[in-house]
Amino acid sequence: MKALSTLIRLHTHQLDDKRRALAEAERRLDNARAQRAALDEEMVAEKETAAKGGEGAYTYGAYLQAAKRRREAIDAGIAVLEKAAGEARDAVAEAFAELKKYEITKVNRERREMEEANRREQELLDEMGLAMHRRNNGEG
Repeated sequence: MKALSTLIRLHTHQLDDKRRALAEAERRLDNARAQRAALDEEMVAEKETAAKGGEGAYTYGAYLQAAKRRREAIDAGIAVLEKAAGEARDAVAEAFAELKKYEITKVNRERREMEEANRREQELLDEMGLAMHRRNNGEG
């Protein structure tokens, strides 16, 4: 039973580590998405500035090309981070299933031990009752 408790503690620790890794992956993904949203807002603001005329209109084309490259890089990063977050979710689910397997095994083992103890106690009580019956009836 002690070995099973040790395994449960170990797998609980592993699950916690995997949950932390998942939280970190999701945090990084959220940051990348926020960068994308900020870039989109910046692009809209630059477009409005260029539409008003002036110096902004002359540099808008170069800005737009650079912004599109930045957006593509961010999108590629988001794709990588989404994959990493998905893998982290799978790892958490797998670790959770493994932990549950050990916890269920422990519960079943404890239940079987309790049933065995109850069965032995009942046998002892039956034996005592039979002995008392024999003694009372003069058989023993």
